[in-house]
Amino acid sequence: MINFLSPNYLYGLLLLAIPVIIHLFNFRRYKKILFTNVRFLQELKEETTRTSRLKHLLILASRLLAMLFIILAFAQPFIPSGEAGPANSGEPVSIYIDNSFSMDAVSSEGPLLEVARKKAREIASSFPATTRFQLLTNDFSAIQQRLISKDDFLDEVERVKLSPYSRSLTEVVLRQKEAFVANNTNTARTFLISDFQESTSNFSALQKDSSIRTSLVALPLQSTGNIYIDSCWLSGPLVQLNQPAEISVKLINSSEKDAESVPVKLLINGSQKAVTSVSVPAGQSFTTTFSFTIGSAGWQQAEVRITDHPITFDDSYYSSFEVREKFNVLAIHDGTPMPYLEALFSSDPSFNFKRTSTGNVDYTILNQTSLVILDDVKEVSTGLSEELRKFLDAGGSLCVFPDSSITPGTYNTFLQQIGADAFSGLNENADKVQTIDLQHPLFTEVFDAARQKEANTDYPMAAKHFDFASNSGSRQVLMKLQGGGAFLSAYTIGKGNLYLFAVPLSPGFSNVARHAVIVPVLYRMAVLSVRPLAFANVMGRARPVELNLPAPGGDEAFHLINESLKTDIIPAVKPVASGIMVDAGEQVSAAGHFQLKKGKETIAVLSFNNDRKESQMTFLTETKLEEQASAAGWNLLKASLPDLTKTLTVLQRGVPLWKYAVVLGLIFLLIETLLIRFWKTT
Repeated sequence: MINFLSPNYLYGLLLLAIPVIIHLFNFRRYKKILFTNVRFLQELKEETTRTSRLKHLLILASRLLAMLFIILAFAQPFIPSGEAGPANSGEPVSIYIDNSFSMDAVSSEGPLLEVARKKAREIASSFPATTRFQLLTNDFSAIQQRLISKDDFLDEVERVKLSPYSRSLTEVVLRQKEAFVANNTNTARTFLISDFQESTSNFSALQKDSSIRTSLVALPLQSTGNIYIDSCWLSGPLVQLNQPAEISVKLINSSEKDAESVPVKLLINGSQKAVTSVSVPAGQSFTTTFSFTIGSAGWQQAEVRITDHPITFDDSYYSSFEVREKFNVLAIHDGTPMPYLEALFSSDPSFNFKRTSTGNVDYTILNQTSLVILDDVKEVSTGLSEELRKFLDAGGSLCVFPDSSITPGTYNTFLQQIGADAFSGLNENADKVQTIDLQHPLFTEVFDAARQKEANTDYPMAAKHFDFASNSGSRQVLMKLQGGGAFLSAYTIGKGNLYLFAVPLSPGFSNVARHAVIVPVLYRMAVLSVRPLAFANVMGRARPVELNLPAPGGDEAFHLINESLKTDIIPAVKPVASGIMVDAGEQVSAAGHFQLKKGKETIAVLSFNNDRKESQMTFLTETKLEEQASAAGWNLLKASLPDLTKTLTVLQRGVPLWKYAVVLGLIFLLIETLLIRFWKTT
């Protein structure tokens, strides 16, 4: 069945009556005059009349057919394809252009992003000028949720650039639906132009929606090899000043060929600290480790770098960490304090040791304290209990040496409130530590490998100790007595750690205060209590960062600044129990180190990296993509077609016939001309 885009022009068919009427008037009646000897002349005249009449009929038919086809051409006939197009319905059209880093690759048609822009223009050209468009990219900017005119859409397409953000298919589809809902549209047409990487093409999570007709435009690109830095991490929880530290680097080879002798560099604050060469088998990963030392306190900017062309966005990995000059330790006591703790920490310049009584605790400094020690505190007040719970929830560490009194009941309420085991009473049987959990980070580097295997290792002894009422299940026994009781237990409370001794520091209970193990153990407690910053963030998936710092006073806003990128961002900053929470959202658009400043003061350094989802340069095959699209109820358009405009016109409007009508109209005009010029009658 033939349909017409402009059926009003069919009224022009009435004009066909004009040449018919004119032709009829030309058939005049001739007066007969009879005279002799004209029989043969009459026969000739009748033959000529018949020929002339045939000529006029053919000319009339040619003229009518020429007018008919010209009128039909103006009406734009077409054969429907079975899919109604939005041209006459006013439906909006959303076109998504994948501008992730994988689109930086070069295909046989040129740079992939330029090909995507070309296809977007071709798609838009297949729709009427009155159509409203949404241009969506991986940036997901607020302005992209508006519907704009065709001309504005074409202008915006030219401004599309590569983006550091990676979006899955479900995220894109949901974003398109949100735009339609915001603009009160019930039906719409969408196009997705992408290379369809396997890492982001999560078809299985899609839900069918009959109100939205979706077409996929798969750009021609073959899977290509890529070597990239997947991640970096510190081997320990923190880096200490002038102490050896390690950073581990994971590289992945996504190509089908082995990578030989890939140079890997470590830079700290812009200076090269180490370099190595690694080989990564095809399709596998490899982890290497760098050793380094830091000679100055403060925030450090680390960068690991490789060189791998043509994909370069993942050749660097940025991270930051803080090196503290001192660790703050606070001891809380009742009465006359024991000298052991002060002698232990005051002799080491790495620690800033303070002591205070239970009645004079400055709770405002707790979030700046690495380790709090309760030393022979006779009673944990309600106020102190609440502040210590907040301290633990925020990530602090608390070490408890119980009161030397026979009845430690004052501790039990506090211990039960925070989820630890209560003391059951005093056990006056002498005992000795039998086993130590040497796998726990608390004992790392405390015992060397040789001494760990010795049966006669000198462990602490207890003349008497406190037993625990029960085991909550969250307790981890780090030092266990021969009688089976716990000498030192550890609990995870909120984000922090609780270390609970079964003996006080009083020499009447045990020799722990003078034993060699107590010094490195308490040192490790203080060091492990430092709450480090998240080592690195990923753009598009960046998490808010908690900084164990007091919020600077004043009304000045915080700024995230990268001078080399000429970037100045104002993040969201709010106070939390542990200090401040910094959230840059999706404002960061380039990888690198960003200084968090308030005024001229640098508070911290935050590092951002490109999403490694784009690093796996493997794509869905045309067959696989067609299967997935069919299952989702979508249409697959081949980007290899020379002109998407023509393809979409056929898809939306059917097969156009107006060109054929024009040609036929011209042919019949030519026939009419030839009949008039060359068919002579006498």
